[in-house]
Amino acid sequence: MPEQPERRDLPAAGSSSGGTAPPGRALDIAALGLEARDRAVLVSMTRMLDGQAGLRLRWVEDVTACTTLFVPHDWSQYVPPPRVLVRLTPRGATPADAPRGLSVASPVRIGEMTDALEAAAALYDLARGALQREHARIALHALRDLLVGALLAGERRRTLFGVGDGHGMVVDFRTGEIASSLPQAELLARPLQLADPQRAPQAAAWPGTTHTLRLSTLLWGLTHALIDQGVSPRTINGRYQLMRPPEPAALVRPSTPRLVAAWTQRAMSVGEAAAAGRLAAFEVLWFLSTALALGIAVPAAASPAGASQA
Repeated sequence: MPEQPERRDLPAAGSSSGGTAPPGRALDIAALGLEARDRAVLVSMTRMLDGQAGLRLRWVEDVTACTTLFVPHDWSQYVPPPRVLVRLTPRGATPADAPRGLSVASPVRIGEMTDALEAAAALYDLARGALQREHARIALHALRDLLVGALLAGERRRTLFGVGDGHGMVVDFRTGEIASSLPQAELLARPLQLADPQRAPQAAAWPGTTHTLRLSTLLWGLTHALIDQGVSPRTINGRYQLMRPPEPAALVRPSTPRLVAAWTQRAMSVGEAAAAGRLAAFEVLWFLSTALALGIAVPAAASPAGASQA
C-alpha cells in the first residue's frame, strides 16, 4: 500500500473470536466512512459470496478485528498491516483520480467484488507472513543479544528465558549448559515471544521432554539464522585475532574454515578477514561478534601475534 499523506494510526488487526475457522482462506470484512447504502450493499454481498472462490467471508463491526477494510476512495488514514485496505471508487473515475492499491467500483458488481476479495485474501496472506517472519527475526536477534550481553557482563547465575507458549530454557552461564523445553532446531525456527529473563528456579518444570543444549552451540545457531535472514549486524572496528578455532557448529557455512585458518594465524580487520575468507563483511561481523562473546577472539593489541602488527 502506498504511504498516505495523513497518518492517524488504527490499532493492528487482532484475532477474531469464535471457534475453528472453516477450510479455505478467511476474511473478516468491515467498513469505515461509507454511506449507509454502500455499507448495506457490502454487508449483503459478504453474506451472498461467503463460500465462493474458496473464501470464507464474515462481516464484523469491530474494525480493529477485521482483515479487510472497505473505505471511501479519498481515505487518508493509515491502516497498519496485515489489514488490507479496499477503496470504494466512483465508477468511471479516471486513473489520475483513483489512488493506487486495491479498489472496487461503485455501484458494486458481483464479479468485481469477487476479484477484489480474492486479491485482498492474497495480500493479507503475504502481509501476515511478512509480519510473522519479521517478528521471529526480531525475537531471534533479541534472544541472541540477551545471551551475548549476559556473557559479556560476566553473568554466572542460572537464568530462565521464556520463549512463548509455555516454553522456556534455563541457561547456566557458569557451565554453559542449557535445559530447554524445545530442541535447538525448533527453537530457531518457531516464532518466539520473549519474556523478561529471571532467576531460574531450582528445577525446571516443562511439559514434555527436556532437551540439553550448549550455550556456545546455540549462539552459533542463532548467528547462522540471522545471517540467513540478512539481518544487519553492528559494526565492529579494529583488528582482532582468533586465539583458538571455534567448535564445529561455527564452521558449517562455506568458506568459514578458510576464514578460521587465516584468522588464527594473524590479526585482521573485518574487511581483511572477509577477503581472506571470501565471505561478505556482514557474515564476518556476525562471526566476530559471537567469537568475542565466547572469548575465542581478542583485540589485536591483547594477543602476542597482534602486538607486532600494530
